[in-house]
Amino acid sequence: MRLLFATDLSEPRETIRTVEDFADRLEADLYVLHVHGPIPAAPIPPVDPMSGVMGFAPYTVFDPEIEETLEEAEEDAFRRFLARHFKRPVRPASRVGDAAEMILKDAEDEQVDVIILGRRHRSKLERLLEGSVAGGVLRHATVPVILIPILDEESATAAR
Repeated sequence: MRLLFATDLSEPRETIRTVEDFADRLEADLYVLHVHGPIPAAPIPPVDPMSGVMGFAPYTVFDPEIEETLEEAEEDAFRRFLARHFKRPVRPASRVGDAAEMILKDAEDEQVDVIILGRRHRSKLERLLEGSVAGGVLRHATVPVILIPILDEESATAAR
């Protein structure tokens, strides 16, 4: 059996332990996927030299070295996350793009049996403005999807 766990690198240790325990009980291979968005062309909004208005220039400054440095930092953060949180061997992969699309594509390419995602509680307004990776995966997945609720520290303290 193959499990795909998609991470944004912010899941608490309890979530990782739940995923590892699930994989151990099923004697499954664990594929850990981190998807991050494309690196913006400019780290700050461009300034139009004619008007001095920030963010409205019809062009951007592209610096390949900055893009490469940011991508290396993202990869390094993923490696550190894996080393710090996982006790069992995993197959790691990192992708750039839309998270829901990349998760579904990798699930198909890797022929996984189950997709596992952490899910934080967000307001309806937040979901409307930002969308939901979990929602996108749930709507289009062709394999079972397990959502593990992730409580923020304030909610976890109140629940105790």
